[in-house]
Amino acid sequence: MPRSRMASPRRPALLLIIIAVLSISSAQALFAQQITRVAVLDLARVMAAFPKNAAAIKNFETRKAEVQAEIDKRAAEIRNLQARKIEAEAESDFATAQILSAQVAELTASLKEYANARQNELDLLAKALSSNASFLMKLNDTIARVAEAEGYSLVLSLKPQDQTSAIVLWNSPSVDITDKVIQALSSGN
Repeated sequence: MPRSRMASPRRPALLLIIIAVLSISSAQALFAQQITRVAVLDLARVMAAFPKNAAAIKNFETRKAEVQAEIDKRAAEIRNLQARKIEAEAESDFATAQILSAQVAELTASLKEYANARQNELDLLAKALSSNASFLMKLNDTIARVAEAEGYSLVLSLKPQDQTSAIVLWNSPSVDITDKVIQALSSGN
C-alpha cells in the first residue's frame, strides 16, 4: 500500500498535463477554424474576357475624364482672369478691370453651357450602359457565389482601378479565383 499512496500524487500531475495538452490542442483547432480565407480577383482580366461590356464602360469613363479635363481647363482660365481683374482693381485700372469682368462673365456662361451639354451627353451614355449594369450585377453575384463555394470570406482586387499600386502585395496563385469567375460567367451560371 505505501506504493499506491506514492503513485497517487503523480497521477493528478500526469492528468493535469494531459488536460493541458488537450486544452491547447482544442484551442489551436478552434483558432484554425477562425482563420479567414482570402481570395484575389484580377478584375482587368475578367473585363478583358468580356470586351463588349468592358468597352462601353471604358468609353464612358474616358469621355467623362475628357469632359472633366476640359471643365477644369476652362475653370482655371476663369480663375486666372478673376485674379487679373482683382490686380487691375487694386492698381485702380478700372477700365481693364471692367474688360476682364466682361470676359469672366462670358467665359463663365460658356462654361455653364458646355457643362450642361456635356452632362446631357454623359447622361445618354450612362443610359446606354444600363445593359452593362446588368453585367456588373451579374459579375458581383458571380464573385460572391464563387467565393462562397470556395470557402473564401474576402475577395480583394488584385489591381486597383488606378493601376498605380497593388492592394495585394503578395498572394498564392491558389487564392486567385479569376479563371473560375470567367468560367462561371461564360457558362452563364
